[in-house]
Amino acid sequence: MKTKPPKSSPAKPVRKSPEAARALVGIRVEPALIKVLKGIAELRDRTLGELVEEIVISAMEGGCAFADGSGRIPADLKRSIASLRQVYGLDLTLQDIRRR
Repeated sequence: MKTKPPKSSPAKPVRKSPEAARALVGIRVEPALIKVLKGIAELRDRTLGELVEEIVISAMEGGCAFADGSGRIPADLKRSIASLRQVYGLDLTLQDIRRR
């Protein structure tokens, strides 16, 4: 007597990420901010461009690119960012940027 193979559940469709086209743009950014962003990108094993994309898209979606699943920035990452800001002399705040 032959047994029927077990029914397999239908495979869930895999959402493919859209291929993102990249454009080379010239923007002016505070040099110390660029250095800090490069440091953060290195910590997160990303390129500077990938980090900027993540920050901007996260902000557009109402989130924070540095937050974990609970919506909080991990303490070790906060310390690393504070250290990078001090090393590179980045003392600008959001209020400073908004006043321009």
